[in-house]
Amino acid sequence: MTTPPRPRHAPTVGQPQAPTSPKKVVNSQKNGGGFNLAPTVSLNVNAGNHNGTPANGNTAGQAHNTKKGVPGSDFMSNEDIRAYCEYVRKDARNRATERAMDADHLEAVLRTIPDQTGSMSGSRARARRVSRQAKKIAAAEKAIQKYAALLYGTFEREYESDLRKVGKGRTQQNHRRPFSFG
Repeated sequence: MTTPPRPRHAPTVGQPQAPTSPKKVVNSQKNGGGFNLAPTVSLNVNAGNHNGTPANGNTAGQAHNTKKGVPGSDFMSNEDIRAYCEYVRKDARNRATERAMDADHLEAVLRTIPDQTGSMSGSRARARRVSRQAKKIAAAEKAIQKYAALLYGTFEREYESDLRKVGKGRTQQNHRRPFSFG
């Protein structure tokens, strides 16, 4: 007995919705692999003032310089540097996971391809040789993740005394009168 195929979209609750165009299938999901079982939902709210121009304000969870794409990439404060390093580290972590899964999937697919004579004897070795490059890409993404964390740690260590001065603001002068018996 075979099981029916799983639907490619999440079930809807409530009123039926109009059919939408099919989304692009991610490479890791073509043969049923991958962890993303539900489609992603994004919500864009564009608030404006009364004269029709968009409002200039930050929304919750948004960096102040989202026009540039990478948070903190103007490097004007230690918070910017931290935001940049966190963004790069998290992005590299996600990419490293995807690349490692893609490498495993590529190796699994290439194992099933026979050579020109139809023999499967060397297919695993050939698949490993080819997928080795994809695994190196995943390792490079892990290195990016590591070096992004090291970047912020090194920055804090090298500029620690300057950050303390900036964090406290201007140093306060003591306005004490000298003690005298007279």
